[in-house]
Amino acid sequence: MHHPFPVQLETIFASMQEPDAIFAALMPALCEALHCDRCFLYLRKPETHQGRVTHCYRTDPKWVDLTNADWIDEGNVADVDPLMAIAFRTDEIIYVSDVETASPDVINLAYEQEFFKHRALIHLPIYHDGKLYAIVEPSVFDQPHQWTASDRAIMAELQTRLPPLVISYLELGGHEHSDPTAPNYPD
Repeated sequence: MHHPFPVQLETIFASMQEPDAIFAALMPALCEALHCDRCFLYLRKPETHQGRVTHCYRTDPKWVDLTNADWIDEGNVADVDPLMAIAFRTDEIIYVSDVETASPDVINLAYEQEFFKHRALIHLPIYHDGKLYAIVEPSVFDQPHQWTASDRAIMAELQTRLPPLVISYLELGGHEHSDPTAPNYPD
């Protein structure tokens, strides 16, 4: 069955050009479309092995805001986070309905509970030229969540649309270059 890309997401891509504005609008729109509590964008520089969360939206301020202004060394993240180890090897999208019952090959429960505090998540790797440049991670707190065929279609579509925007954002220095509240006038 074909699942159309939601109108609210299509509108973001059709009406905005600046990667920063698209990412800022996309995080809350994904929370709404996927019925989740938080969504963040983790960008990385493969050549320096540094990354940071550049955009994070939470439906409630009680959920941790993971936004980080500084680029941080990834260090041994692949040794402690199986999701990142998988993402470094493949662009496979990982859907976790319940971190408490997920395989330890996919989830390090103690790590997830300490740093992310979510119960269910999607781990969407964004690749360009064979390298991992970003992760989009929608998540649900407090209870397990079954990801639907529609959710999977949304994530698959994002995996094709986001790489050029991520690369453009990083080429601009990897920091905010526009005011997401400013009107976006066509060229």
